[in-house]
Amino acid sequence: MRFLPWHMPKIFIRKFKTSWKILKERGFSSFLKLLGQKILVLSTSIKTGFNVQNDYDRWIIYNEPGDQELKKQKLKYESFHYKPLISILVPVFNVAEKFLIELLESVLTQTYPNWELCIANASIENRKINQILYEYQKKDDRIRLVELDGNFGISNNTNALLEVARGNYVALLDHDDKLAPFALYEIVKMLNNDPSLDVIYSDHDILKEDSGKRINPLFKPDWSPEIILSSNYITHLTVIRRELFSKVGGFREKFDGAQDWDLFLRIIEITDRIGHVPKILYHWRESSNSTAASIYNKPYALDAQLKAIQEHLLRRDKKNPYVILDKTGYIRVGWDYDKQRKVSILIPTKGANPLLEKCIYSILTKTKYKNYEIIIINNGKHPPEYYDFFRYLKDDHVRTLHYNGPFNYSAVNNFGVRCTDSDLLLFLNNDTEVIDEDWLDELVMWVLSPEIGAVGAKLLRPGGKIQHAGIIVGLTGFAGHVFADQSEGAWTTFGSPEWYRNYLAVTAACMMVRRSVFEEVGYFRETFTLCGNDVEFGIRLNKYGYRVVYNPFVRLYHHEAATRENSIPEEDFIVSYNEYLEFLRRGDPFFNPNLSYWSLEPTFRRDIEISPERFASDYIRAIKRQNEKNQ
Repeated sequence: MRFLPWHMPKIFIRKFKTSWKILKERGFSSFLKLLGQKILVLSTSIKTGFNVQNDYDRWIIYNEPGDQELKKQKLKYESFHYKPLISILVPVFNVAEKFLIELLESVLTQTYPNWELCIANASIENRKINQILYEYQKKDDRIRLVELDGNFGISNNTNALLEVARGNYVALLDHDDKLAPFALYEIVKMLNNDPSLDVIYSDHDILKEDSGKRINPLFKPDWSPEIILSSNYITHLTVIRRELFSKVGGFREKFDGAQDWDLFLRIIEITDRIGHVPKILYHWRESSNSTAASIYNKPYALDAQLKAIQEHLLRRDKKNPYVILDKTGYIRVGWDYDKQRKVSILIPTKGANPLLEKCIYSILTKTKYKNYEIIIINNGKHPPEYYDFFRYLKDDHVRTLHYNGPFNYSAVNNFGVRCTDSDLLLFLNNDTEVIDEDWLDELVMWVLSPEIGAVGAKLLRPGGKIQHAGIIVGLTGFAGHVFADQSEGAWTTFGSPEWYRNYLAVTAACMMVRRSVFEEVGYFRETFTLCGNDVEFGIRLNKYGYRVVYNPFVRLYHHEAATRENSIPEEDFIVSYNEYLEFLRRGDPFFNPNLSYWSLEPTFRRDIEISPERFASDYIRAIKRQNEKNQ
């Protein structure tokens, strides 16, 4: 979907308001930088035709506080009801002097003043490092220096600081990284909104080693328990309640290289009070031998990561868990599960066609899991016996039903569910095609976890590009498939489609649910005719306390819309608007407000952008006006 013509006057008004806001709140220098950016964008576009609207430097100017706003923050913090002391823990060992100074200055310039900087100095023979630390300690008494007798590793060095830290919360900072000047202010602002939070994390970017230029931001979703099995996506800046940090025993030496990942995994086992500040609060230094450049720079770190995740799964009572680096280069997990549970694969179709035949034969020939049945639900104008394919299809795994009612995707699937007694239900489109033989095993393994409500798959277009890797409510106006048309293994400002992920919803083109859960939440809503029922169903699952999981290792081809007209009934838009409204207004928690809702490829939100709620409401009004004219 694109912006509608009646949005244009609103865009011009917002452009003016945005420019005035930048001038007023961030000062004249920021406004001049913005003006220069716009001239560069215009001239580059004219000369080359290349669109640089999403340049990160431009995003920074639009979205981060300038000098005027930072000055206001230093006054605003006084109005905070809760002003906790935050202990910043930094183990230092033979870091480049320039980087250490930049780190220290980034702490001293914080707009929130109630902090202490606890430094464990393991550089006992490095005179220049010692001199810098002593000078800064004299400059500000909030800097507390702990002299170590030697370098005992990052875990032990940091744990030594935990013994002297006095703060209500601890923040983790590497010795060559930097904090945004508003980092602690934003953390404490969130704590004032919800003092019960035990952990708060933020978005981050990378500092180039040579120039210090900010690159490669990672805009993260709100707390997503499944992503952390794929990636330590929360990383820095993370602030943790000190009591909780001590309770889990701090860092563990045997996980050096992945010590923070191991720590987070142990912490999330005892709390789910986790908040996310969707702002770039941390700048991670890239260096030739750091994991910011490549995980393969530290092979021992990868070993520690896999071991930390495996121990986490053991503590979560997963039987015989394994954690491997998959052939794709991404982490894959698994565990023992009940392989005797029967799966009903429900496939609605209007008669028989070549794509349905390909779908059925791919299941029968490529599925390793044994205990399944395929239920083809025919909703064509002719009964199944009319079609040669159904007459000659003889397999113990397959049976065919006929649904006589008018076409309604939700009703057809609900009918199929009532005609089977299987424990597990797999909703599958008739234009899909199995790729890997363990696809059904993966779905069953995940859906049997009691906290999981539904599991979805990675669906690929016939050419190999991604068609589905999860649904974001509000994307392209109502709901859309994030990462669509990206290559497998792509890296974006929203991370990778190769991560396990949590979403509000996944597509019912391939979605597995436990029967007990499907019945508990009340089947598919039959007010949807063709599209939107799976999104609403996923939202309902989340409201019932279940998690919706996307598994990137379940891969199928999807010949989308090849067996029907590629159009969505107007009624489905109207129902969708009512059902999605909460998240159209406040945003999808598994997306990020810094990303554009108007691009399936995760990219920077434009300075002026129509909100999904505004677009959807205008679209619905346009439909209703047109219907009134037609009556």
